[in-house]
Amino acid sequence: MLELDNIHTYYGHIHALKGITMSVPEGEIVALIGGNGAGKTTTLRTVSGMLKPREGRLTLRGKDIAGIPAHDIMHLGMSHVPEGRRIFPQLTVRENLEVGAYTVSSRKIIEERIQEGFKLFPRLKEREHQLGGTMSGGEQQMLAIARALMVDPKLLLLDEPSMGLSPLFVEAIFDIVVMLNKERGTTILLVEQNAQMALSVAKSAYVLQTGEIKLSGNAADIANDDTVKKAYLGED
Repeated sequence: MLELDNIHTYYGHIHALKGITMSVPEGEIVALIGGNGAGKTTTLRTVSGMLKPREGRLTLRGKDIAGIPAHDIMHLGMSHVPEGRRIFPQLTVRENLEVGAYTVSSRKIIEERIQEGFKLFPRLKEREHQLGGTMSGGEQQMLAIARALMVDPKLLLLDEPSMGLSPLFVEAIFDIVVMLNKERGTTILLVEQNAQMALSVAKSAYVLQTGEIKLSGNAADIANDDTVKKAYLGED
């Protein structure tokens, strides 16, 4: 589905990604874990076209997408749920969902997908006409995911979906992530500081440190790696 080959991304003169090479197979959940400042969000921003890599090859289903603007990449079947949710606080739940479908021309399809989102997240249906900014963090995260699904993506990029949420909401969000993958076949690249949760749902994983991949492989094996346990799972 997605291939990154020797990707180098910069913020001005700051070398943020230093030769990232990774693969996201179709139909899988792939976790990208690491500490603050490791380059996880930068990786997703590069994949979704928000940042342009200075070097390397980036392909989506074999098509080179390096340098293609984010709004054009979305047409290729990718959606990005950014860190911090980034919903429109002054729009209602329904209006946020409609904005997420701005590339969909059929009113019938838009309404069908809104109803699918309400079925997936019943709480959103209850708050259909409520302003997004007045909802809890967990509800806003549900809205951000539902909005991203309005274009029926084949690849979903999730950036820190559990950040700032209560344990109950974290569990609910990850249940949805697993369901999207198993029942809809959505391929998911998951960036998550809650490494234990991320590794429990992913098939494969990459450990990122200061812009470089330090470890990769089967998620279960990485979860059992002593270095990972000590650094990211809070185990001695």
